[in-house]
Amino acid sequence: MLLSLRSLASRAPAARTAARGMASEATFSLEGLYQTHNLDSAPPTSTVATKDELVSYLTTMYTMRRMEITCDNEYKARTIRGFCHLYDGQEAIATGIDDAFTQEDSWITSYRCHCVALIRGGSVEKVLAELFGLHHGYTKGKGGSMHFYNKEHNFYGGQGIVGAQVPVGVGLAFAAK
Repeated sequence: MLLSLRSLASRAPAARTAARGMASEATFSLEGLYQTHNLDSAPPTSTVATKDELVSYLTTMYTMRRMEITCDNEYKARTIRGFCHLYDGQEAIATGIDDAFTQEDSWITSYRCHCVALIRGGSVEKVLAELFGLHHGYTKGKGGSMHFYNKEHNFYGGQGIVGAQVPVGVGLAFAAK
């Protein structure tokens, strides 16, 4: 279920107070926003975030969106060649997952990996360098839109073949075991 920020804020009066700078953290109720299926126990029905965390999330998502809009424009101008699978509209997913993960957790994507590469220790410059085919990109400009990789930050990339992330994930699981 997708929620607008307005509907989420209306469910949590503490969030409105925090947004006005009157509190250092806000509690968000998630009661009734999701259903579980075949789980022994349900996830928590509330979460807490500080004002600094919320501003950080928004800044990250804004940077991702601006980067992807730039990529879209450059792809349409044909300065980015090959395929270009954009992540715009999904920024909150990577931001939330990154907040739940530690830097020791391995992360694999399929398509649409620009923003995940950015959030896993990358930079806008390095993402764009890869897309433009420049040598200081993630894979020296040879991988394009779907082949990002950053072992130092446990990001094992995007995969250009549907389902190719499965054997990579199995290999990482065996290595972690």
